[in-house]
Formats: sequence, C-alpha cells, structure tokens
Amino acid sequence: MNEFQFIDTLKNIKKNNPINLSIGDDTAIINFKQNENKLICSDTLVEDIHFSFNYFTLYDVIKKAIIVNLSDILAMNGKPLYYLLNLSIPKNRIKYLNEVANAIRDINAEYKIDLIGGDTTSSKDKTFVSVTMIGETNNPILRDGATLHDEIFIGGMPGKSSIALEFLLQNKDTYYKKYHIEPKINFKFLELFKKSLPNSLIDISDGVINDLSHILEETNNKNKSNLGAIIYNNSFKDFDPEFFNYTDNNNLDPYNFIYNGGEDFIPLFTTNRANDVISIANELNLPLINIGKITDKNGILDLNNKKLQKKGYLHF
Repeated sequence: MNEFQFIDTLKNIKKNNPINLSIGDDTAIINFKQNENKLICSDTLVEDIHFSFNYFTLYDVIKKAIIVNLSDILAMNGKPLYYLLNLSIPKNRIKYLNEVANAIRDINAEYKIDLIGGDTTSSKDKTFVSVTMIGETNNPILRDGATLHDEIFIGGMPGKSSIALEFLLQNKDTYYKKYHIEPKINFKFLELFKKSLPNSLIDISDGVINDLSHILEETNNKNKSNLGAIIYNNSFKDFDPEFFNYTDNNNLDPYNFIYNGGEDFIPLFTTNRANDVISIANELNLPLINIGKITDKNGILDLNNKKLQKKGYLHF
C-alpha cells in the first residue's frame, strides 16, 4: 500500500458528523453556519525527511511548516486566519527556541495570521513540526471541477525549489535557495479568483505532473469521464529563459525539475475563461503561465505527443 492508496482507505471510513468536504483535497471544509465555510488543513515536517539542519535553521523550519499550510488554504480559494503548532525537539536544541518565537512573530506579521495554541514536547534526537491551519472561504474551489477544453494555468515558475534542493544536498549554494527554504505564498491570487472563479484548483507540492494528475483523477472519478491534458512545453522557457540558462550551464534537465520537482507551493488551476484570467492577472501584476489544456485524450501528453509520467515523491 503506497501513500495515496492509504489516503483512499481513510476516505472510505464512515463519517459520524456533517462534513462538506473531508479527506482527499487540499483542505477539509466544515460549514458551521449557512454560507460560512471554514477550512482546516494540517502538515508535518520531519527532520532528515523534509529538511536538514545542514541548510535549514530552526527559524526556517518553523516558517516553512506554516507556509506549507498557507499554500493549502490558498489552494481552496481561502483566506488563512489561525493555526496551531506542535513542536517536538531534542533537548540539545532547546537553546534555539528563541528562533521559534521569532519565526512565528515574523510570519504572523507577513500573512496577518495568529497562533492560537499547540503543544511542545522533547524528542530523542530529531525535530518534528506539525501545523494545523484554519481559514475561511465564500467559494471553495475543489480539484474535481475541470472541464473539457479548460486552459491550465500556474502561478509562477515551477522547478526552482527542487533545483535548489539538488544543490543543497551536495552542500552547494545556489541562487534558487530562497525558493526552497522560504517559498512565498501570493494571496493576491484571491483577487483573481474572485473576479474569475477557476473550475478546479490545487497547489504544486508534489510536482506539476503529479498535481495535475490529481485534478484529472478527481474530475474523472466524479464525472465518470476520461479527461487528459496536453502540456505546452515551450511556455516555461518563454516565461523564464534564465531558468533554462541556469540548468544548461549546470548540465541539468530543466523539465525534470519543472514536471517532477515539487515544493513550489504555487497555484495550478483550470478555467474556461482564459482570456479573462490573463487580462485580470495582468491588471494585478500576477505571475501566470498558460501551461496546457484539458483534452479528451487519456493521460498527460507534451506537444510531441510524448506521455508524461508521474514521478513525484511518495513517502511510502
């Protein structure tokens, strides 16, 4: 049983209370009052799995654990409000706890959110950080709403976080380090979504192909359809030629990082109002790449009709 099969097993457990949306999307949705959708999501960072203190500080780890959850809230067209933070830390790192407080202070100010609780414990020799985020939305956007001929957009250049990790694991510095250590979540996209609601939405955490596959799988399961996608290979180079120069200079395949890297934490969405989306994004000065189109052909293909395979990271 792999990670996603395990999640499917949990989704099928009988529910005991009313839930608008449970396991399987970027956040759960709970409706406490009419037309009031509360969003709840949670993520955990584990030392030597998600990060290493060879290139992260404790300050960085705390901020990234919160940022990962912020991305999930945005991926449901939501505004973040509050969060809980659980920290397990070895006793020999307790002297760095001031970094935890500083990280919380700084990220709360940047994203206008508040810590409302959590738990702290000691651990044997590794650090664990878990964050549960609470947000709200008037119009939740799910993964399962893609329609035939939708255009596919992403909110920035993917691949920078994973290429940074490639260098960091070799103890090398890189210009792209900031994209892995502290990715920025751009909540100005909420203004775009308010003016032109996408049909489906997700964030790129597991790689473009993996996360686009989630949209296709959820849509096909819901509608008993057989949608696929075509990817406009050249759109990435047109948007960010410097990235391609960087990979060429380092003898690296740019598309390996673009398609399969992950941890970009930028929105990926589909829409049947592409012209409106482009116009509004330009008005808001938002980074936007039209990377493809939803088709009635099975799988995800590039412009050369080559099938693009999912190669993103699985925990098990």
